[in-house]
Amino acid sequence: MFTRVRLPFVALLTLVAASGCAAETGDTEQDQSNAVSASRDGQRVLDVPFYFSVPKSVIDTEIDRSSYSYGTYWNPSKESADVGLRVIAVPQRGTDPASKRTVRQDMARQLAKAGVLQDGDVALTFRPELADTMAYPHIQMGATHASLVYTDGNRTQAFNVDSPLNPNEYNGSFDKTHFTGGTYASGERDEGTDALQILRPHGWDDSRRAQLRGWASRAADNAARGAKVVSFQSDYLKPLYAATGKSPEVLATDLGRALLSGQSMGQGMYCSEFAWHMLALSGCSEQAIRQAPAGTAASCIDPVFAPMPFVAERTGDVGLAEGPLLAIQASGRPELVADVFAGNQPGKLSSGHRAVAQQVGPFMSALQGFYGARLQGASPEQLGPQIAQQTGGRIPPPNYSPTAFMVQAMKPGVRSVDYVATIVFVDGQISARPMPSGSSIPR
Repeated sequence: MFTRVRLPFVALLTLVAASGCAAETGDTEQDQSNAVSASRDGQRVLDVPFYFSVPKSVIDTEIDRSSYSYGTYWNPSKESADVGLRVIAVPQRGTDPASKRTVRQDMARQLAKAGVLQDGDVALTFRPELADTMAYPHIQMGATHASLVYTDGNRTQAFNVDSPLNPNEYNGSFDKTHFTGGTYASGERDEGTDALQILRPHGWDDSRRAQLRGWASRAADNAARGAKVVSFQSDYLKPLYAATGKSPEVLATDLGRALLSGQSMGQGMYCSEFAWHMLALSGCSEQAIRQAPAGTAASCIDPVFAPMPFVAERTGDVGLAEGPLLAIQASGRPELVADVFAGNQPGKLSSGHRAVAQQVGPFMSALQGFYGARLQGASPEQLGPQIAQQTGGRIPPPNYSPTAFMVQAMKPGVRSVDYVATIVFVDGQISARPMPSGSSIPR
C-alpha cells in the first residue's frame, strides 16, 4: 500500500520544462558560475551529491582512455558509491578567458581524436556549485544549457553549435564566452563553464553521424555569415510543437528546409529544443528534405526519444523530474529524498532560473511527496488518476529540456541515450593525483 499524496500538479509540472537556456538579455543565456572546487577527499575529484549523479550500472559506453592525456576517474557521489560520475579531469592553470580558451580547444582536439566527443553528442552545461542550494536546481541535476556536438569528420577537432546561434558567444570548439567566461554583447558578465555532461544517442552508425555533421555544419556556417535560420526563444514552458500545432516531425523538416535555404524558419527554439530537432533531422539526407512536400514531415525524420512527460505515466517510463529519484533507487537509500528538497539558497543561479525557482518553490513539497510514493511502490498507473483529477486534464505538454537527455541516459533497461563521461576543468594538480586505490572506472 502506498501513501496517497495530494499533488497540485499544474504548477508543479512546469518546473522541469523551465530548465535551462534562460535568455535574460537579447540572445544570451547567462549563468554566473563559480569554478569547480576540488574535493578534499582522496577518493574523489570533486564532491557531487547523488542528485547530480548517474547509477554506475548504466555506464557501459567504452572510451579509449589511452588516446588522451587527461586523467579519468570513477567519482562516487558523496552519499553512495553506486551512483557517481565518470570524470575526465582536464587541467587548467589559468582562470582568465584566454587561458580557458586554449584549454578548451585542446580538450576538443584530444577528445575528438579519442572518440569521446562524436557527432551527435549532447554536451550539457553542468554546474556542480549548485549543489546544496535549493530543490529547483537539484531536480535539474545541475544542468543549465544544451550544446550539440559535431566534428570535422577526421577526428581531429570537435565543435559545438547551440541555440542561441551566436558565433561569438556560443558556437565554436567550446571556446566562446559561454564556456570561457567574459562579457557578453549585452554587457553581462559570465564566469564560464567548468563542467560538461556528455550524452550520446544510442546505436548510431557512421552514416547517421555523418548526416548530423552535415546539418550541424550548415547551422554553424549560416550563423557565422549572419543568417540566423532559428531565433532564440525563451518560452520553454511551451515547446514549439505545442505553440504552433505542428508535429515535432514537421518542425524538424522545416528546420532542414531553413538550413538548406539559409532563410529563417520563422520560429525560435531554446537550446535543448534545437538540439533535439537537429538529432531528429539527422535521420535525413539533404535530398530527402528537398523532396518532402511543403508542410509535411519527411519520412526519414527520426527523433532520438519522444518528448517526455514530467513524471512517468506508465510503468517502465521515466519523467523529466525523476533523475534524482532514479539515483535514489540505485543507491538503495530512500531517506535521501529529503536531501533533494533541502535548502533555499539560490547560489549563483542566473536571474531567469532564480525567477522560475521562486515560482515553483511552493510546490516542492508536493514533488517530494510524489518521490516518496514512488519509493514506497506506487506505480505511475496508480498515481495517474489522482494527477488527472487534480489537474483537470491540464497537464503541460511533454518536453525535451536539457535534463531530459540526462534522465534518458539513466533509464533502466533499453536506453535511447547513453551517458559517456563528465568533463571537468580542474586545477592542474588534481589530474596528477593517483587513482584512488580500489576504485574502478566503468568500461
